[in-house]
Amino acid sequence: MIAILKSEFRKLLTVRSTYVIIALAFVLIGIYTFYFEGYVGNTGSAAAKVGPLALKEIASNGAGMGALFISIIAVLFMAHEYRYSTIMYTLTANVRRTRVFFGKLLTISIFGIIFGMVFIAFAFASYMLGLALRGAELPPQDFNTLVELGKVTFYYMGYALVGILLAIITRSVVVAIATLLIFPAVIEPLLGLLLKTNAKYLPFTALDSTVGATISQSTLSPKNAIITSACYLLIATIIGWLLFVRRDAN
Repeated sequence: MIAILKSEFRKLLTVRSTYVIIALAFVLIGIYTFYFEGYVGNTGSAAAKVGPLALKEIASNGAGMGALFISIIAVLFMAHEYRYSTIMYTLTANVRRTRVFFGKLLTISIFGIIFGMVFIAFAFASYMLGLALRGAELPPQDFNTLVELGKVTFYYMGYALVGILLAIITRSVVVAIATLLIFPAVIEPLLGLLLKTNAKYLPFTALDSTVGATISQSTLSPKNAIITSACYLLIATIIGWLLFVRRDAN
C-alpha cells in the first residue's frame, strides 16, 4: 500500500492543474475573508459584525470555499487517468484493483485534510489582518478549536471523496464537475421545494451542515450531518468500488 500511496501522490503533485486550482482557492478565500469579512465587513455575517461567532463563520464560509476546489482537484486526479489512458499502466503495475481503489481514496482524503487545515489557517490569518486594518478588535469567541477543526477535517475529506467517487462512477471530467456545480446549486434547491424540512437530508446540504455556524430547523446539527454524510459516502464508495473492480479499464 505504501508504494501505491507514493505513486498516487506523485501523480497528484506533479500536474500543473493541482497548483493552479490551489492558487485560485487561496485568492478567493483571501479576498472574501480579508476584504469582505475583515476589512470592509459588509456581508452582514457574525464575522463581518465581529461577533462571538466570528471565527465559526470564517471556518464555515471562508475556509469552506476551498472544499469545492479540493473536489475539483479530486475529479481531475481520477478522471485524467481514464482520459489519458494512464489507468492501464496503474492497473498493470498493481493487479489488485481493490488496493488501487482504496489507495486513491486514501491519497485524496489525506490531501483534502491537509489543505483543509491550510485553508482554514489562511482564512483566519486573512480575517485577522482585515480586522487589524479596520481597527476592530475580536471579542471572546464561542469557538471550540478541536471540535471545529474536526468538523472541517470531515468536511474537506467528504468533498474530496465526493469528487473522486463521481469521477470513478462517471469516468468523465465534464459530467463529474457539472454534478459538483449544478447538483447543490440547482437540483437540491428544487428538491427542497418538494421535501421541505426534509431537504436538510439531501447529500450536499447535509455535508455543508457539518461546518454550519448556526443551526436551525432547516439544517442538521453537525453530529447528525456527519452521520448522514457518512452514510451517503459509504453507499457511493461501495458503488464506486464495484464499478472500479468490474468494469474494463477502457
